[in-house]
Amino acid sequence: MIYSIASVLLGLMFYQGANRVLAYYFFIVGIVSLCFFQLYQKWYYKRYYKKYIRDTYKNRFGITVKLSFSDDHIATSDPSGESKINFGEIENVTETGDYFYLKMRMGGNIIIPKLKLADVNHVQEELKGFCKKLSVDFIEELNWKWK
Repeated sequence: MIYSIASVLLGLMFYQGANRVLAYYFFIVGIVSLCFFQLYQKWYYKRYYKKYIRDTYKNRFGITVKLSFSDDHIATSDPSGESKINFGEIENVTETGDYFYLKMRMGGNIIIPKLKLADVNHVQEELKGFCKKLSVDFIEELNWKWK
């Protein structure tokens, strides 16, 4: 963004100084960089967050976590330990084409990949039942894609 503004300002300076060739050059560079800024920003942030996630959560990839649902909580078990999450802590459940996202009130999500489930329909019905019982939103966005 700064590059685009600086280019346009340089173009204005050269235009006032009667150097039309450099003025048009900087105007064009400023406009082109402004047009492609969104593409660059998208690429930059995607790369940045991939690296951040890879570095921050490198010890969590590939670990099998077991989830079990009871009447009032979800129990998780992995090599680092076990935890129980009360259903009252779930803010909403979102279903996309490949995942279920259980959003927590205190922040964070439990992400359940559909490809790793033996019976996706059973889990879907269980989650819908919990949402209905607890008056929590069940959001279906099956066509959702990263942009």
